Amino acid sequence: MQQVPAETGNDPVGIEHFGAIVGRNTADNLLRTAQQHHVQLSTMADMKANILITVSSIVLTLSLRELATPEFKYAAWVLAGFTLAALFLAVLAVLPKYRPLRLASSEAPLPNAFNVLFFGHFAELDQDRFQREIAQRMRNDAAVYAAQSHDLYSLGVYLARHKYRYLRLSYLFFLSGFVAALLVKALMWAGA
Repeated sequence: MQQVPAETGNDPVGIEHFGAIVGRNTADNLLRTAQQHHVQLSTMADMKANILITVSSIVLTLSLRELATPEFKYAAWVLAGFTLAALFLAVLAVLPKYRPLRLASSEAPLPNAFNVLFFGHFAELDQDRFQREIAQRMRNDAAVYAAQSHDLYSLGVYLARHKYRYLRLSYLFFLSGFVAALLVKALMWAGA
């Protein structure tokens, strides 16, 4: 088993959890498979959001045309409102969300949330600092596993708290709009 050097202050967050892990193909495959799965989930969420954006835009256009028709006016307003909310939420699902790191200098200490495998973070470093940070994570298996697991965790948190949250809400608003519009129309027929 490879010895893990003492932490230097620049060590990746979580390296202490991987000190006893022996580098092997099964561990590498586990992390790689999980990371690829998260990327596929992100791609699927983007595709679903794009479909919702397209369909919501069409439904919104059609419902706005019906606002001038007295018999469909109120149902069209309800459908348009819910569809507009669904459209907005679908756009939020595909809208990139990250806060760029603003370092005081090129040698400033990196925050714990820094992810050397995420372009939005390492783009703030100059090439020399980036290469030093990557080399720091590649010095032993524990550091590599810590960096990979940090990246995997960041991907999962982003999917759960951002993409899939907004995508789910978008679907709910879209479907609720049709149900609410039908209820409004049914109430109008019942009252007529």
